[in-house]
Amino acid sequence: MMEKLREKVLAILKNSNGIEQSSLPKLLGVDRRVVYKLLQELEKEGVIRKELYTNENKKTYKIFLTKKELEIDISDISWAPCAICPDIERCGRGQPISPESCIKLTNALRSEYMNLIGEKSNG
Repeated sequence: MMEKLREKVLAILKNSNGIEQSSLPKLLGVDRRVVYKLLQELEKEGVIRKELYTNENKKTYKIFLTKKELEIDISDISWAPCAICPDIERCGRGQPISPESCIKLTNALRSEYMNLIGEKSNG
């Protein structure tokens, strides 16, 4: 449960310019103590930062993603064929080849999905 909650919090933060800590429990439908504990872990890992924020004379914290969370490790996408595809220059939305219609990418995504499903059922 905590991993899914973590993913939801990170998704919210990625799509915002910071968010008030006090609004997260309601957005997530989770007890504020659970959210507070998760935020402590994320802050300790350096994934988020908190800034003191005053809204209508109430002090709260505004939560922001740090650049650390935004970094992407190439190993995260090493399974994708795009990096070595000879058609990469012609690939894109509105181009002769697009990610939406690429058979190589579709097959790689399907394979990665099956690997992830296998890991979850084994672990």
